[in-house]
Amino acid sequence: MPERSKPQTIRAFVALDLDAVSVRRVARVADRLRMGSGAPSASWTPPGKMHVTVKFLGNVSVDAISPIGRALDRLVAGKRAPRLGTFRLGAFPSVEEAEVVVAELEDPSGDLRKLAAALDKIASKHGVAPESRPFRPHVTLARLKRAYDTRRWLRPDLAGGADECRAAAVTLYRSDRSAEGATYVQLARVELAKS
Repeated sequence: MPERSKPQTIRAFVALDLDAVSVRRVARVADRLRMGSGAPSASWTPPGKMHVTVKFLGNVSVDAISPIGRALDRLVAGKRAPRLGTFRLGAFPSVEEAEVVVAELEDPSGDLRKLAAALDKIASKHGVAPESRPFRPHVTLARLKRAYDTRRWLRPDLAGGADECRAAAVTLYRSDRSAEGATYVQLARVELAKS
């Protein structure tokens, strides 16, 4: 009997892409942090990769990509961009033992949480495990080389003048890892109506 081959998978995620003005605002804050007193050694997110991950799919079957892309289109096509609100500086898993520094978004209307829940349901139909952690909308600014107490470094004034962030599109990305870091390849993109 011939050996059945494993289905081919790719590492993928669905993200909310920020508009150009919002990317510049977040990048300015990241620059202030990088230059700030007490900045630890870190790998910084370039502006072109700044986004809000709404659903991390992980290693998903290649056969699921087209159906997920179509479902994404039905879910958000023609809809207004969700209100993201302003952001504050934060860290995961905590500011005392930070490994990742983020710009955490307010989500004043709860639209991002609703979008994340809808994408969770869509992804679960294609074999992706539902998310067990509460959704915390954020833009990753830096991944620290080692855990660090960021309480004195992540001062609120560094995010001053950030204003409200806006979304431009929802995109399904493939994430290709290499020694130089991840490369994101757009698989499906749905533009959002301006709010």
